[in-house]
Amino acid sequence: MKRIIAIVTLFVSLSSCSSLDVTYDYDRSVNFNQFSTFSFYPWDYKHGFQINEYDKQTIMTAIKSEMEQKGYTYQKQGGELAVSIFLTIKGKTSYKAYTNHYGGWAGYGGGWGYSGFGYGYGYGPGFSSTTVTQTNYNEGTLIIDVFSIANKKLIWQGIGSRQIEENLDVRDRTLPKNVAQILASFPKLKKDKK
Repeated sequence: MKRIIAIVTLFVSLSSCSSLDVTYDYDRSVNFNQFSTFSFYPWDYKHGFQINEYDKQTIMTAIKSEMEQKGYTYQKQGGELAVSIFLTIKGKTSYKAYTNHYGGWAGYGGGWGYSGFGYGYGYGPGFSSTTVTQTNYNEGTLIIDVFSIANKKLIWQGIGSRQIEENLDVRDRTLPKNVAQILASFPKLKKDKK
């Protein structure tokens, strides 16, 4: 039973470690309803080399889909908004400790006491062992910046960080979900926009 609990605890902790940590900020003075189109700004050379072309395309397709669902129209060039994407990858190490407790034992024995010779039960010492495991992993941070082309001003930024998924099939499924989480707070266009 103790082993099952330990395995479940380890699974839960690994799952929570790999969840996406999202933050965002935006210019509260900007009326986003004045914009209707967007284009992509080219990947930054300094950060673009850290990701393969397939993953770049997956991210851009997911952003395009999310923006269109919010009412914006994609233009290859000349959009009123420019979406700029940065990705950073950092090596990290996590430590997990598991302590296995072994309880004491009750024993029957005799000995000399103040009142003479007697027998009784006593509690023996317990012990425990702690195992520490070290895991090296890569954490990826995806930064989505949205600029107003008219004044070249940053008006919205979303950041998502999580452990990079090494399994390519799983990564294909999680990248669009991660992008959706990052852009969840991006303002939708009002339907009565003219």
